[in-house]
Amino acid sequence: MRPTDPRLVRRLGPARRSLVAVVGAGFAGSLLVLAQAWVVTGLVVALTRGDDLRPWVPAVVAVFATRAAVGVVSDVAAVRAAGTVGTAVRRDLIRAVLNPESRGEAPSGEVAVLVTRGVAAAEPYLTRYLPALVLAALLPPLTVVAIATQDLLSAVIVIATLPLVPVFGALVGIATRDRAERQWRAMASLSGHFLDVMRGLPTLVAFRRAEAQTGRIREVTDRYRRASAATLRIAFASSAVLELVATLSVATVAVTVGVRLANGDLGLHTALVVLLLAPEAYWPLRRVGAEFHAAAEGVATFERVDAELSRHRETAGAPLPATGALVVDDVTVRYPGRAVPALDSVSLTLPARGLTAITGPSGCGKSTLLAVLAGLRTPDTGSVRLGDAAVGSVIGGDAWRARVALLPQRPVFVAGTVGDNVRLGVPDASDQRVWQVLRRVALEERVRALPQGLDTPLGEDGASLSAGERARLALARIVLADRPWVLLDEPTAHLDALTEHVVADTLLELARDRAVVVVAHRDSLVGLADHVVALPPSREIAVSVAPEPARAHALPVEKPGDAPTPSRRRPRLVLPAVVGALASASGIALTATSGWLIVQASTHPAVLTLTVAIVGVRTFGLA
Repeated sequence: MRPTDPRLVRRLGPARRSLVAVVGAGFAGSLLVLAQAWVVTGLVVALTRGDDLRPWVPAVVAVFATRAAVGVVSDVAAVRAAGTVGTAVRRDLIRAVLNPESRGEAPSGEVAVLVTRGVAAAEPYLTRYLPALVLAALLPPLTVVAIATQDLLSAVIVIATLPLVPVFGALVGIATRDRAERQWRAMASLSGHFLDVMRGLPTLVAFRRAEAQTGRIREVTDRYRRASAATLRIAFASSAVLELVATLSVATVAVTVGVRLANGDLGLHTALVVLLLAPEAYWPLRRVGAEFHAAAEGVATFERVDAELSRHRETAGAPLPATGALVVDDVTVRYPGRAVPALDSVSLTLPARGLTAITGPSGCGKSTLLAVLAGLRTPDTGSVRLGDAAVGSVIGGDAWRARVALLPQRPVFVAGTVGDNVRLGVPDASDQRVWQVLRRVALEERVRALPQGLDTPLGEDGASLSAGERARLALARIVLADRPWVLLDEPTAHLDALTEHVVADTLLELARDRAVVVVAHRDSLVGLADHVVALPPSREIAVSVAPEPARAHALPVEKPGDAPTPSRRRPRLVLPAVVGALASASGIALTATSGWLIVQASTHPAVLTLTVAIVGVRTFGLA
């Protein structure tokens, strides 16, 4: 995904103002770099010749202060842009995933990582890579033009060597991009597998397979660690390559300027301006290459977000008819990792009125069929149409969502009051209407007995109510929504006889003028149905897993002697510190040697006296 990719530009739209501030700050910073070269040169020349320094010192201080202020503005604008874009992306993802009419079926673990870790990984793209990209587009051309006004030969050298930086950066960047994609796949695999293990932990413990999954999680985690280390290794290599190319190019300019200065072909002022401007031509490109690895995972995230939102696009189709039966035509649904379909070529017709019970053994696909009818699951093959099987309209979109009320087997209660939870489908319903609905599900007296009535805060996931009261409160949402298609997944499961009777009476009352489709196991509810659909059992073969023998410890126990001692860690910490210190010292020595070379060359000495300095410039540049 290129920075000019329309998909990326669309994602950056909400932060347009902040990004304009980043671009403006980059342009102002580029002009200040040119001004800095001139005032610093003026100060050095005045200091060398013994002239008055009073005009130059305030100018240098002012330029440096202004450049620092512009840098702060750029950083703040970039951080705000990252926050705005991250919030917008998370909002779009959550809306798409929670949208009942969405078409995507990505694993929930992968989506969770995309919303959290993935979007956070995209922030370096905006806070570091994008500002560097703006500088790389503005500063090198301005610097080359400024150098050309002072010395044409130096400008030619810069123009000839400048393309080497993006070429080497592109070569390393291709490898970095591939590594970042591999790292993202490893992270998605880790999160999905961990989520599956957590969901099936009771079963794993029952069959004594928890320890085996612990080893599997350790293996996947180690794979992610290796992928991250490989990405960082290439990132550091890219920085070294770009630094080497840029440093040798600047050293070439410095040596050429020094020799011409010694021969009297160039003035000290011009030589210093060229020497100060030359690194600024390469620096933005080096920074873009160095920051590319930080943005690589963010770019992969934007691509994954775009793909995920595309899969969750709204279904488009002909307008749904006003009424008619729901025709399920040869529907097949497969889940990843299962050899046998959850639904295999299922065809049936659900009437527009009456109570229809869906029965069958566990695992035959009853809940999957209900998800297909609600538009939560897209069939792999076949279709679901409202009306005649030949000319009816495929369900989906806002029109179908407005006609369906779904009660899952485990209804969710939001953090809020009792009234808020009843009004989920109809937020503007009046208190009088809510009380009428609660009366129909035999919950009015219980709610009136609460300290604040409808305004009583509900405990977490309805913890302040009993199981039967939670079931009736969830049913009250369905009654209040008043939709023509009501879908319920085992509404009487785990309920006492009195609550089951209340739920059954309410469903029969609703079925008088609408379609009520119920996944049911209990014969009492099936016996009340006007229509019964029996799904065949799944053909999946059960595999017997022999339990592992019990062990003393579920997890390996580390002994104190197994932990790495500080003496073992010290060489790994000292070596990078020594190498980094030597690199920094070489950079300081390179700057000092180059400056000494230019100043001494202005006195027109014999060229041989500058040989040591020329060799030093090359040596420190390579170092």
